[in-house]
Amino acid sequence: MGSNVNKTALYALALLPVFAASAYAQPQSQPQPQQKQPDYPFVGKWDCEVATFTFTNTTYNNGSETLRMTKVEKKGNIYVLTFPKNYRIGLSSISATRMSWASEATGDGFNCRKVK
Repeated sequence: MGSNVNKTALYALALLPVFAASAYAQPQSQPQPQQKQPDYPFVGKWDCEVATFTFTNTTYNNGSETLRMTKVEKKGNIYVLTFPKNYRIGLSSISATRMSWASEATGDGFNCRKVK
């Protein structure tokens, strides 16, 4: 048993410089948190004739329910927002005060005015 204790002690002594070096090593750079994505131009509250619609970068509230976006595509000056069950709407002619809203499913379209 004495020789096993001596081997373990020698192995531990041999590792001391490795542990000491790692204790004084420069810390690894931490991954940078993802920068916040700039807001899409449609983010905000909009009076869209039938209800006040609210958009964030990730959700859309149609006045009665909030839907999470699964995809946002920009095609020219039109944003196509996709939601669960492949429900899609298009937002176009977006300015600081106005935009057009259209549903792919129903064909409905509304002129929207930004609410302050």
